[in-house]
Amino acid sequence: MVEIESSVLIWDLETRNSGFADPEKDTLRIFGCYSYKTKRYYLLTDKEQIIKTINAHKFLVGFNTEEYDEPILKREGIDIQYKIRVDLYQIIKKRAGGMKIKEGMLKDLLMSYSLDYITQTLHLADKETAKLKFDYNLFNKDSWTQNEMKLIREYTERDLELTKKLYEWVEEYFESFKSFLHVEDVTKKRYLTVSIAKFAYKSICKALNWTEEYSQHGTQGDIETDISGGYVAYPAGEEFHNDCFVLDFNSLYPHIMIQCNLYGRKKEGSLTDRKFWTGNNTWKVEGTYYADELSPVAELLKKWYQDRLVYKKVIDRREFTIKTILNTIYGILNTPYYMRVFDHIAGGDCTRIGRQWIRYTRKIFKQEGYKVIYSDTDSIYIQDLFKNKEKMLAVKNKIINYIKSTVPFSQETFNMTLEAEIKHIFFFRGEQEKEDNEEMDEDDFINKPLQLLKKNYIYVTNDDKLEIKNLGIRKKSNSPLSRKIFNEHLIPKIKEGQIKFSKVFIKNLINELLQKDIMLMAMRKDVSPFNKYEKSKTSLPAQISLKYGSGIHFLIPNTKGIGVGKGKSYCTADEFNTHNLKYTDIDLSSVWSELSYFLKEGVTKNIFSYEVKE
Repeated sequence: MVEIESSVLIWDLETRNSGFADPEKDTLRIFGCYSYKTKRYYLLTDKEQIIKTINAHKFLVGFNTEEYDEPILKREGIDIQYKIRVDLYQIIKKRAGGMKIKEGMLKDLLMSYSLDYITQTLHLADKETAKLKFDYNLFNKDSWTQNEMKLIREYTERDLELTKKLYEWVEEYFESFKSFLHVEDVTKKRYLTVSIAKFAYKSICKALNWTEEYSQHGTQGDIETDISGGYVAYPAGEEFHNDCFVLDFNSLYPHIMIQCNLYGRKKEGSLTDRKFWTGNNTWKVEGTYYADELSPVAELLKKWYQDRLVYKKVIDRREFTIKTILNTIYGILNTPYYMRVFDHIAGGDCTRIGRQWIRYTRKIFKQEGYKVIYSDTDSIYIQDLFKNKEKMLAVKNKIINYIKSTVPFSQETFNMTLEAEIKHIFFFRGEQEKEDNEEMDEDDFINKPLQLLKKNYIYVTNDDKLEIKNLGIRKKSNSPLSRKIFNEHLIPKIKEGQIKFSKVFIKNLINELLQKDIMLMAMRKDVSPFNKYEKSKTSLPAQISLKYGSGIHFLIPNTKGIGVGKGKSYCTADEFNTHNLKYTDIDLSSVWSELSYFLKEGVTKNIFSYEVKE
């Protein structure tokens, strides 16, 4: 367990508002906090006492404090800009995509970025704790009874406790980041507060003893957009069964940077008699790269990758840190803000070489008699028609050895991993993006007319694990009903090799489930204060905010015009019951849309009529 400094203060504000959470208008009622110095909770109302408590601590840690609490304190004349501030909401929201827990990637698991949902997902709080009922109107009263003050204390301390638990979890999760930064960065908790890209850049500069330099033009997120990305093929068919494999290049872009010495580019106008690499008459590149000595950055990436393999064997969290940096390195190579590592030409060559290597891999497997199903950036999906795994791996080795023979600094660590052995894989029809024909290979011209989507598919491994790639069924905005039908009723059948279902089957499931619980169709709507919709006062979010207030609401779409909305109406559960609506009055168009990938052919994709040929 990471030891927390005594100078940390967990804080949260309770405010008076008019039913809408608005940091520009809400007023401070209570400053709630927990001090690691005294190990006590405090509920403060006196301004001088609040300032004194803040001054006694170096770090202020809260949840969504940057957007809500800090502006309110500022209007109250309490300055905290000189403090080191940590907003846990911002950390989770920005980093969840790369954070893995036992159940999966955090971003995929979080249906909401609320404190309650995050702490429940991380098993830091149970549902009963989250169900604590509280009358927020208490904060609008001028004074409180003793019993009311007790309720306020329970509510505030409960939120502070959840924030404290989340902070301790976050500190533990990113503990391994510290050793890659300078002491000053660690002291100022930049291992938590900076973007992952900036963390990677800082780590490189520290390791190479470089002074950090940042461009005055642009921001951390300004990546060069005229560089083509990885090659993604069109799927070769709707479904394949048995003897299918996924092969994945190990850290493709970092290995390209190392093996081709992309950080050792000969700059225009430089005179030297050193050896160069320009693709070895095999790969097309724009830059000219030194072939006699690895650049310092390439040497560092090589060392880090080797360290990562060691850390992975001994289950050292530094493996996660290095993986995070390696996954980010391509992004900062293409971002002018990071001056010491930015190289537009090398960035273009990195993806250019990657596209050629994956195409070469497709070509060789095809020549050797394998069915090439699909490929995406650094991975290839094939079907082994010979049913001979060893032979397939021998072909893989042949490909790897050839690529190594064409680069100036081949690495033993460069290989392709057998990522998964698949018994069922399914692709889906949909609207395709326009694409330059130059980015297509000969198989793409054959497969494109099949109208199958790239990057949207499902597969089942031989050990019955289900992998879902980017399908809309994973969207957080989906109805609980769709998610329940998919998770509890469709997945077991998908694992058996069935992907399409009749409308009758789905309709019966819908009726059965809604008769038990209409809240399965309650849609989560998170809206801002009404004054934030000045330019769109008739929009659905504005209507929801005007009638029900800002914040999170769970509303049921209905066909009877109850509640708010134009075309489709949304009402609360209370309104649904008050107007004696039945489950047959629920608007199910969103459900049919969310499950459309799994409906048998013959479905008319129209919100008014979903008919299947019987």
